[in-house]
Amino acid sequence: MRIDKVLNSLNKKQREAVEKPRIPVLMLAGPGTGKTRTLVARIVYQINHYKIPAEHILALTFSNKAASEMHNRLKGILKSKADKVKTGTIHSFCLDILRKYHQQVGLDAHFTVCNDEYQNSLLENLIADKVRTDRDKVARGIRTSIDHFVIREKPMPPFTAMIYDLYVEHLQKHKLIDFNQILAKTKALLIDNPDICEQYSFLYEAIHVDEFQDTDTVQYEIIKMLATKHRNIFVVADDDQSIYAWRGANPENINTFMEDFSIDTPVFLEVNYRSGPKIIDAAHSVVKDTERVEPEKFLKAGDVVNDSIRTQFFDNEEQELNFIFEKLELWKSEKKIPYSEMAVLYPQHRFSEQLALKLVRERTPFQQASGRNFADNPQMKKIILYLQVIRDPLDSLLLEELVESELGYNPHKQIQNIQKTSKSSYRKALYDLSSRREISEDLRRILATFIGNLANLVNLKTFFSFGQLINQIIIGLQDMDKSYIEEKAPKFEDFSAQVDEKLMSSRNAIWVYHSEPRFVFIAEKIVDVIFPGRVKVLLDENFNEINKSDFVVLLSPFKETIEAKYFTLFRETSKRRESVFSTLIRWCQNHLAKRDIIFENYVVFDLETTGRNPNKCGVVEIAAVKVKNSEIVENYQTLVNPEMAIDPEAAKVHNISDADVAKAPTMENVWKEFKDFIGDDILIAHNGYAFDFRIIDRFAKKIDGTKINNVRYDSLIFARQMYPNDRNSIDALSQKFELDPGNRHRALDDVKVLHHIFQKILEEKHNNQKKVSGDFLFEYAALAIFLENKLVAYEDKVIFLAGVQKLLSPYSKIFEEYCNSHNYKNEELYGQIAQKAQQLYPGILLYNHQDDFKRRVFDIAAEFENLPLNLAMAEFLSLIMLVNPTDKLSQADAVSLLTFHAAKGLEFKKVIIMGMEDDSMPSYFAYKENDYDDRPVDKKLDEQKRLLYVGLTRAKEEIIMTAVKNRFGRAQKSSPFLRDIIKHLKEK
Repeated sequence: MRIDKVLNSLNKKQREAVEKPRIPVLMLAGPGTGKTRTLVARIVYQINHYKIPAEHILALTFSNKAASEMHNRLKGILKSKADKVKTGTIHSFCLDILRKYHQQVGLDAHFTVCNDEYQNSLLENLIADKVRTDRDKVARGIRTSIDHFVIREKPMPPFTAMIYDLYVEHLQKHKLIDFNQILAKTKALLIDNPDICEQYSFLYEAIHVDEFQDTDTVQYEIIKMLATKHRNIFVVADDDQSIYAWRGANPENINTFMEDFSIDTPVFLEVNYRSGPKIIDAAHSVVKDTERVEPEKFLKAGDVVNDSIRTQFFDNEEQELNFIFEKLELWKSEKKIPYSEMAVLYPQHRFSEQLALKLVRERTPFQQASGRNFADNPQMKKIILYLQVIRDPLDSLLLEELVESELGYNPHKQIQNIQKTSKSSYRKALYDLSSRREISEDLRRILATFIGNLANLVNLKTFFSFGQLINQIIIGLQDMDKSYIEEKAPKFEDFSAQVDEKLMSSRNAIWVYHSEPRFVFIAEKIVDVIFPGRVKVLLDENFNEINKSDFVVLLSPFKETIEAKYFTLFRETSKRRESVFSTLIRWCQNHLAKRDIIFENYVVFDLETTGRNPNKCGVVEIAAVKVKNSEIVENYQTLVNPEMAIDPEAAKVHNISDADVAKAPTMENVWKEFKDFIGDDILIAHNGYAFDFRIIDRFAKKIDGTKINNVRYDSLIFARQMYPNDRNSIDALSQKFELDPGNRHRALDDVKVLHHIFQKILEEKHNNQKKVSGDFLFEYAALAIFLENKLVAYEDKVIFLAGVQKLLSPYSKIFEEYCNSHNYKNEELYGQIAQKAQQLYPGILLYNHQDDFKRRVFDIAAEFENLPLNLAMAEFLSLIMLVNPTDKLSQADAVSLLTFHAAKGLEFKKVIIMGMEDDSMPSYFAYKENDYDDRPVDKKLDEQKRLLYVGLTRAKEEIIMTAVKNRFGRAQKSSPFLRDIIKHLKEK
């Protein structure tokens, strides 16, 4: 690490800030002034010059993306030492503290964070019997009062205070905290436990805070407590970019910080290296009359000189959309500006809806950060709900939301009606509705499948890794569309090549050979994804470098004799799979797919009964088989005297008469030996949740006073997930798998055949998962299959079409690199591949932004794979709730569609700002006096000006602002801010 090199890269003001003594420093840094570079340099300087260990450095910011960028920059300078620097958001930092000291603040070890929707639902539920009208409005008002109480210590009205007590009690009961409690509890912990506060103050000898203008009162007090003793605190702020007062941010913290830490003059970074002088001047004209930190600040332009800013007016939205699209294409085709250097900004998400549709139709790549979190994705919301209910099955609010989300409004309403009529819990009402004969058979089946799937997940959670649990949730989602590969892959032929365990466990080299360089280029990339850092290209001239312990993958014949272990994949092709690259994918899948070991040991049981009602019927026969390592090792079977008459219809089914069981032992007599037989094993039954498990639980309560503790699993639910369009009775499944059911409806024969059915379904599930695994490799194979011209066989076509969407997307990991390496023109190869894809699959969408959804979920889940499941769920849910909208933006060649808030911290060469009409910019709500935002109108209008300032200063070279006469079906007038900018530009 060369500190002089770091310092020499800074301008005079930046260096002045970096080389300050270990005293409180306030650096006011406008947009484009290099604040991140300076902040990173200050951290490096503290480590190098003041010899502060990296693990004693704390750097806080306000988004995961900003924290990640800071860490990456530190990594470029400090290398591995950067991992020791504590970087993160203030909320995540406080969560870490609360996790460690959860007992001191009265939290469960596995607490997690609830989102806004949950808070609103809870408040509406708490006031349901106290407020008759406008409950949602009253709940919002209460929520605002609570926020003001927690963040600003503003007293609550008596009614709100009463509801707040109930609110806190509910969160405590269900191991939850809200966003504000993360901060409030951390503050209370540090105040009430001076030793803990001193410990963190001692641990972090140097504190750095970015985006300080966005801190609220509680956040500032936490930071102040940690820094007061050593006073080595470096704060970066820009009062002109304070745009979050509506959610509690207090830009006055800048002045308070200066007073508390005796700072007379801040360091001001005055050179904007991003934007040109016209853009800077226009932006300054917007905020010059707002309340700003003294002294007056003026930014100077750095490198950009030929910038432009102009306005465009339209009669209607269609004209505006056409103009925007044409301008984007003009910049791309004539100016050679990458899409990634273009952005369209707007006040609210709804402004982008029609534009996004147009860009999809025109196949213009784009990405959105709309101000919504990843958690707001409809499918992600369901996954979160499942995790929350699995984590806490007794939380009725979550169950209600999950039922409405998965099954729809009508079933949810029917359950609520039963709940009111019977005065029971929502859960009992759900079970009640599922067993009613007056509802349709389809609804009964849907409800039973939902209940069974949820019960299976809750029961098996202790056996799952976190990744397995997420996968099971996704499999069970009612409306999760299957990807193309998930639809087609089950028809792939089985691939027999065995997994080589030594290949998986060793670190020896893997050599890849193909006689054509263009193909070995792709093959190397594929194998390196699976075995990173181990892959080498085999050539004639380096043949002698192969060690006997190495491995060789041959995609075409090799003339020399190989002494190392080798795989002749070119011989594994078939009529359904002619491309050696399809074979390579199947070989990789074999090494990727892991077999679940959950169901190696279990007990299958079955009951024959006196009738069909599980709440009343007696048991006439009980049988079970014990399974070890997937094989039956022991049987159990006995007739049982039910001490009641057998229904004639039931007797016809199982052929057991009253006389047959007259001298048999009663359930009380056989109960102990049955419990001894099942031990602690997983219990499996077919239609168990609707029948067998309910009966067993009834007798367990009667005899022992409590349910049995065994984890249970319903194989019928599993079969329905695997074969949703088929009949899934034991008879139907026996026929499907060509199994002999024996003497059907006698318990022992039933459990034996059910065991074999269960194993068959497990095997098919494993094979299907194996065939769709490694979807991130398909784009590589698609390119190779196209170049081979092997697009006739079924598997080759499927793998090509499954991979071509990613291959031709802005996010491809191979396309551009291949073109550059092999002297292909991007546009020419793109057109050829796209044409072939359209021939094979007319109307194929060449890139769907939802395609990577599952991959992103699994990528995030992988971070928690090694944690105990309860902790993994808590950490995952907390992380997802704290993900910022811009965290999902990728480094791809795609136009960015952004709200002003989401655009903060980003930069682009070309920017179009939509929605420059009054009541949009500034917002209609800025003109209103209301209880939800009790700031004066002039304060709210100032914040709207700062919001526009943020938008304007995203641009490097060119800004176009648009306004329409009619938007959303209403006549509009132009924004007063826009009129002021136009007037200012004319005066210049």
